[in-house]
Amino acid sequence: MDKIKSPNPHYNGNSASLQFVNGEAETDNIWLLEWFKNKGYTVEESKETKKKNQGQAKKPEGKKGE
Repeated sequence: MDKIKSPNPHYNGNSASLQFVNGEAETDNIWLLEWFKNKGYTVEESKETKKKNQGQAKKPEGKKGE
């Protein structure tokens, strides 16, 4: 599971269905990880996630204007 760190390291509570304790929560939900990144939270990938992502090819990007 990946760790999410709140901008407030003392935050204890529930956000977007995750329970934060001392500013940290864990999840493997990719959608939530991206949501928290976009909201200014720090996301630390676990060793498991890094291994999974190593073998995956990046999605090809389209041409500009398409």
